[in-house]
Amino acid sequence: MKEKKGGFLRWPWNVAVYIALLAVFRLFAVPIILILMAVQRKNNPHGVEEGYCLSRTRRRFSWVLWGLLWLAAAAGLFYVFYIGFQQDRTYWESSDYVTLAVSGGGGALFLLLGAYMGYAGARDTFFPEKSALAASIRSQLPYPEEAPPVGELFAMVDRDLKANGRWFDEMGIGREWVLGEQVNRIDRIRGVFVVDETRTRRSGGRTITSRVLQLVLVDDRWQKHITDFKKPQELRAAADCLALRVPDARRGTNSQWSAFWSMDESEREAFERDFRQKQSRRASEAAQREILSEGPQDMILKRRNGEVTSRVTASLVEEVLKRCLSGEESGFELMPTRPVEGGGRTFRSLDCLIRAEEEEKVLLLLELAPSEGENLALALTTDARGAEKVLRGWLLREVPDLTGWDLRRVYSAPQAARPQAQRKSQARLSLVYASGAAENHTTFTEEDVQMAAEGLVDGTYQLVDLTHASGYLWIRVTAGDKMDARCTVEATKPEGAELGFYMAKMPPKEAAAWLTGYPRGEFLPGGRDWKRVKNQVDKGEVPLWQQF
Repeated sequence: MKEKKGGFLRWPWNVAVYIALLAVFRLFAVPIILILMAVQRKNNPHGVEEGYCLSRTRRRFSWVLWGLLWLAAAAGLFYVFYIGFQQDRTYWESSDYVTLAVSGGGGALFLLLGAYMGYAGARDTFFPEKSALAASIRSQLPYPEEAPPVGELFAMVDRDLKANGRWFDEMGIGREWVLGEQVNRIDRIRGVFVVDETRTRRSGGRTITSRVLQLVLVDDRWQKHITDFKKPQELRAAADCLALRVPDARRGTNSQWSAFWSMDESEREAFERDFRQKQSRRASEAAQREILSEGPQDMILKRRNGEVTSRVTASLVEEVLKRCLSGEESGFELMPTRPVEGGGRTFRSLDCLIRAEEEEKVLLLLELAPSEGENLALALTTDARGAEKVLRGWLLREVPDLTGWDLRRVYSAPQAARPQAQRKSQARLSLVYASGAAENHTTFTEEDVQMAAEGLVDGTYQLVDLTHASGYLWIRVTAGDKMDARCTVEATKPEGAELGFYMAKMPPKEAAAWLTGYPRGEFLPGGRDWKRVKNQVDKGEVPLWQQF
């Protein structure tokens, strides 16, 4: 559905009008301003004109108005308190003291409420980088302290909502983000709860009932986020939409969210472990379905940084191509395990490179099987769409239409210029499952190491042993048992001409962080919690990867 653009009192003219009305009519302008804000919201319901997130923060200007009203009420109560305090209390009755206490206490309460609402509203309206909405986005990034400026933070959510967003009352749900009272990353949601209750209270001898419609989200930090709804059907539709986005999240109604949110640490860890297992199983099944739907393929994807993977899918190739087009990578190679025949020629690989002088152009090289010592290739410069078409066909071992392809000679770098290729890589990733089965890999990617780390947390693996390509950086993580749930982490550290061996005990999540960060140089053993141990050779032990 195409969203209509709002042109009624756009920022900052709306605030200028509000301030002018306040200057002329003072507090009597507040009802008029609230009506204008309602009309503006109707014309531009979700803030598409200036950005969903920025529009949501600037709506907090209504808090400034309510703050002024509370401050005015506080001033009136304090005036009553002052008048009563100045009077002679010789003939006062108990009701007069009650009036004095109520006016003083109520004035203090309204003063605090008005000051808070005025401050929060002004902060979110005029300083969005300090707003609660920006803080909620920033806190969910991998490195909050290195978060980009507020404009980029909001744009990240806005782009997702514009491309994939569905709106339910005031809540927008995209593919990666949810915009409600605050912002939630969908992959961090662990609980989705619908609150639809009728609450009753008595006031002045009367019974007052109200219907509460709320969607409560609980994330992996066990923080709750509550968004109010106006229509019950919109509330349930939003919950169903999120259930499709996060099928393994816990669902419930009314007070069930409180029991889920208040679980103790052991129950939370058990839920998170079960959640990760379901998520990994679902991702594995999806990848298998994708491979089966594409038919048999026996490709190996090699990146320019040396990473190699044989689990090649169309979505993976599309993602790597996007990274290349955005400048994050320079190219990659798709090499079949056996040559591809087509057009009377035999091809051994397809190289995809990004031309530095033309960032949006892709250079494709179809390398021919070696003939008489020469390395030849057919080359084509095309755009991203043309490259995707060729790559999809190549995954199915289909040779593209060679019309317009040029024959070129491919020159290899001299052997002396690339000594790294001469050395045999010592990289090895060994996995021991909880059942006792073992796997050994000599080619793997950072994603494989990340999956191994997640397997330690969810209980899939009992032990993970990783040796860096250089051979001297090594880390082993052994899962805990019923007596001690902590993992045992062993790692090496270069110490001049020698190699130091260290060991430490830590929770599974911290151990998983070490497993993924240590090969990249983000962590270094030897701190206060680490114990230096003898060299394994001195102890007569053999590294795990040599035991298989």
